[in-house]
Amino acid sequence: MSLPRVAAAVSGGVDSAVAVRLLQEAGYAVEAWHLMLCRDAPDPAVGPLCETLGVPLRILDLRGAFERLVKGPFFEAYAHGETPNPCALCNPRIKFGLLAEAVGPDVLLATGHYAAVGTDPVSGRVALRRAADAAKDQSYFLYALPPAVLPRLRFPLAGLTRADTVALAQRLGLPIAQEKLASGSQDICFLPGGDYRPGLAERHPETQRAGDILDPSGRVIGRHTGLGNYTRGQRRGLGVACGGRVFVTGFDRARNTLTLGPKRDLEVCAFRIREANWFVPPTFPLRCEAVSRYRHPPFACAVEADGTVRPDAPQTLVTPGQACVFYRGPWVLGGGVIDSCPGA
Repeated sequence: MSLPRVAAAVSGGVDSAVAVRLLQEAGYAVEAWHLMLCRDAPDPAVGPLCETLGVPLRILDLRGAFERLVKGPFFEAYAHGETPNPCALCNPRIKFGLLAEAVGPDVLLATGHYAAVGTDPVSGRVALRRAADAAKDQSYFLYALPPAVLPRLRFPLAGLTRADTVALAQRLGLPIAQEKLASGSQDICFLPGGDYRPGLAERHPETQRAGDILDPSGRVIGRHTGLGNYTRGQRRGLGVACGGRVFVTGFDRARNTLTLGPKRDLEVCAFRIREANWFVPPTFPLRCEAVSRYRHPPFACAVEADGTVRPDAPQTLVTPGQACVFYRGPWVLGGGVIDSCPGA
């Protein structure tokens, strides 16, 4: 009897490496797939790592697709006044889209994400579930996966903490650089240092037109460097002294003005989502919890059939372009892209 085959996405980091080892211990026939997305060559750590693990390595060059499906839309969204989430784009389009196609329909697919797949006890559907480690759970970034791919997925790290994973890698003697072992977070892969503004200025120079900064009454209190350099809710790097904490609360793109105000001016009682994806078919109005920003606490809400989300209490962390993901307990029901909200 042949072992079940699984293609594991490997980056050269600790999470995917430990995922491969756990799959081997579970009896899978594992092959490693390394995706070239931003770099002109594979990560040099991947080859030695796969040799140590004893798994065949395949390289998949997706640089063109990554530019077309992730990087380009990312900067385009900023140019249109949104704050996009590139990982939420990459996962369904690249890692669980093109990679899933490349390995073929009869091969299981695994990654080092901290998430889980199981049967939702209410609907009986295969659905996504939070990982055991609440601090590391990445289900938020996976809400847009095609529901049909879920039965093929394996997430070996679902029950581990990040500390568990690092300890296991060290115990196994895996050749992983110390900085990768120590890092519990990761910058956006195509933005060294995490700053989107140089790339935006290069691709969309029209976003760099300077203009007036206004207070809530409409009084001019300063100058901005281009609306593309600011996001809703931003409070650092504004270059204006207001005698108290102020935030970016509004944009007027026709007049090219930016408005600053107190945190209460960010509060919204309703907003809309688009591009909704559901693992568990909803009955509207849907009562659930929502997360509108990674690692922020969920809030109770009602979701309507037209995509309107009505929080039980006003929310300030609602930004067009970000993902809003809906949960029932640990189960991911679905999610969408925040499309509009007052002041945005």
